[in-house]
Amino acid sequence: MINIYDSVNQVAADLQKLDEFKALQEAIAAVKNNQESTALFKQMDEMQTKIINSQTEGRDFPKDLQDDYQKLNEKVQKDQQILKLLQAEQALYKTVDDVQKAITKPINDLYDGLRNNK
Repeated sequence: MINIYDSVNQVAADLQKLDEFKALQEAIAAVKNNQESTALFKQMDEMQTKIINSQTEGRDFPKDLQDDYQKLNEKVQKDQQILKLLQAEQALYKTVDDVQKAITKPINDLYDGLRNNK
């Protein structure tokens, strides 16, 4: 019997060897080495958690939270370290998305067969 977790662990190890992963690693280190960027990142992370929790609980997005988010987003857009981090993260997640599509293709093919009576 095949152990799919061995394959997944290998993919995870390979992921860490990608240039995209290394770029994200460097971008995170740059944010950590800049106190202002670190503080801003933590604020952004807390704000995103509040927003997600609000949405998960089915609550409206409060006006004051919207205003705070907009102000914070303006600050983030001016922080070069965080912008580099977000760009690196986006590039890595594109690769992860491509891998996920490849992994789930056989499942999607099964459903396509059901939908198209194949």
